[in-house]
Amino acid sequence: MSEAAEPEVHPDDVVPRHDCPIDGRSGFAVVDGDRQVHYLEWGPSTAPVVLCLHGGGQTAYMFEELGASLRDRYHVLAPDLPNHGDSDPLPADTPWGREALAAAVLPFLDDFGVDRAAFVGASLGGLASLRLGAAHPGRMAALALIDVGHRLEAEGVQKIVDFMRAHDSFGSLEEAGAFIAEYLPYRRSFRPESLTRNLRQRADGRWIWKHGMGRRWNRAVEEAGGVPPPAVSVMEGVDDDARRIECPSLLLRGGTSDVLSGDAAVELVAIMRDARLAIVEKAGHLAAGDNPRSTSNLISTFLDEISW
Repeated sequence: MSEAAEPEVHPDDVVPRHDCPIDGRSGFAVVDGDRQVHYLEWGPSTAPVVLCLHGGGQTAYMFEELGASLRDRYHVLAPDLPNHGDSDPLPADTPWGREALAAAVLPFLDDFGVDRAAFVGASLGGLASLRLGAAHPGRMAALALIDVGHRLEAEGVQKIVDFMRAHDSFGSLEEAGAFIAEYLPYRRSFRPESLTRNLRQRADGRWIWKHGMGRRWNRAVEEAGGVPPPAVSVMEGVDDDARRIECPSLLLRGGTSDVLSGDAAVELVAIMRDARLAIVEKAGHLAAGDNPRSTSNLISTFLDEISW
């Protein structure tokens, strides 16, 4: 009697694969009663926590390489900020800004039972981290900032705003990839399927960003009668927040960044209580993606030095 053949799996029974990060996990939490937060995590839940906050227009996947490199020693958590990635927006009546973003992080930490963490904040995530650390110093054991400071270059910030406003939607992932490649000179190529981390498909088949930054900015321009508000208006009070940070800090500047100048980086380190500066070579403002190995090594070394 011949051995029975393995039954074929019917296509209708195949469950779509969820996009888990390298060596990590992907999940959802519900905070503030009904606000859903998507997050990525690496490492054991019993290890010291490293909380990573991405930049405006980005998602938690920008920390994929960092999470994988730290997972043997730390519990790395990286949530999608409100109205980014697969996280819900904040309530419509919440004033948008770094204060609101910082406040939104606390219930996420509480949901995981985390009282104290080392923070890694890139760009807008760094501004939110500075606000949180100034307002709740006991919850921040260390802070690593990625290409953000108390003074940003208006032209570089405007370039980011223009990028996010340039396209309401794309006809295909390939079209989106070509547009992104023009903006990011350090990225050699894009796999179209990986762009679903940053884009979602509408019912009409077109692809839109998984963030509301461009739409928010366009509404602000419309409400102001066609006059764009200052692109760096979110910076008010950041220098005061930086002075109030009590924990050891590291500032990483992309070597060719047009957003954080070398002088501004030196100034920020000087006004903080216990801060140091390092340069991520061959990287611009999006240093964690432009040169992930160098970024990860510098942050890992910093965490070792402070014995976190």
